[in-house]
Amino acid sequence: MRPKSLVLLALALGCGLVASIGISQVLDGKNQKTVETVPIYVAIQNINLGDPLDEGMVSLQEWPKGKVPVGAITKWEEIAERRPRTVIFEGEPLLDGKFLPKGQTHDPIAGIPSGMRLKTVSVDAQKSVAGLLSPGDRVDLQLYVERNERANIANTFTKIILQNIRVFAVDQAIQRSVDGVESRSVAKTVSLVVTPQQANRITLAENLGDISLIPRHPDDEKIVDDWEQDLDDLLARSDANNREQEQGEKKSETESSLAAGIASALQNALTQSVPVETAPPFTMKLIFPDEVREVQFDGTTGEPVTIGSQDSYGAAGAVSIENDTAVDDDDDDDDDDADADQLDDDFPIELNQK
Repeated sequence: MRPKSLVLLALALGCGLVASIGISQVLDGKNQKTVETVPIYVAIQNINLGDPLDEGMVSLQEWPKGKVPVGAITKWEEIAERRPRTVIFEGEPLLDGKFLPKGQTHDPIAGIPSGMRLKTVSVDAQKSVAGLLSPGDRVDLQLYVERNERANIANTFTKIILQNIRVFAVDQAIQRSVDGVESRSVAKTVSLVVTPQQANRITLAENLGDISLIPRHPDDEKIVDDWEQDLDDLLARSDANNREQEQGEKKSETESSLAAGIASALQNALTQSVPVETAPPFTMKLIFPDEVREVQFDGTTGEPVTIGSQDSYGAAGAVSIENDTAVDDDDDDDDDDADADQLDDDFPIELNQK
């Protein structure tokens, strides 16, 4: 092939390659969708409630415009000299609603739910479970009242007055630390979230006796019997726990139904009595100063029916009782009835007494 033809062929191949590359780029550009982004501030570390904010805690990141939450901070001037009103976690966008106004350091009252009230009670190491309580825990309130005749309190007693109450604040800490590291100390006051009626009840209880806080599991919302207990209940009998209760294990429905059936059968056996009309007669030996008589009594009415043999005291004063309990066939019915009536009059116990 001539050199001129080879040059023309190479130029043609080069132009075709350039054209194909250009066409593919144009097609790829049309297929790609352009995502519009907006720069917003995002926390790059956990920020505690009320902590002062600086630029080292946040960064400006591009977020898809359609994914930006309402109230997102886009300018540093919007959060400068402001403190968070709640905990902000790493990777969370900064929102205007999570910050206090400039110059304000805290706003705990705003966290009280609508319709509820905040009631603060004074506590010590014993009443606050040795400093184990934290905001967000749930407790029962136990009241202890001593005997006070002037206040018309006849006996010392204790009683659960409120159950499943949320702890809003311990001293001045109104929320747990984000890093989970908390310094434990004996609290002096604990603030509780209650209704107005419950607040009145706590105030009355504080002036009547001593209040203690009993923590419960955060998922345990069961309301238990709240009967009061006094010294008689305390000394009546002991009580005990078991491992299943302490570990929160529940018995199966089969075991529960079986236990319930056994208990019901035992209760029926204990309460069931023999019908009165089927009670058998019984015999008693009655010892009098000068004789011994064997008498048969009716099992239904308890009245004497027949009188057996009689024995008198011997010379030595010993009592002789015959084994023969048969009624003398020679005595007629009238004599038996007369003896029974006479015995009924002499018997020291009123048999017909109800």
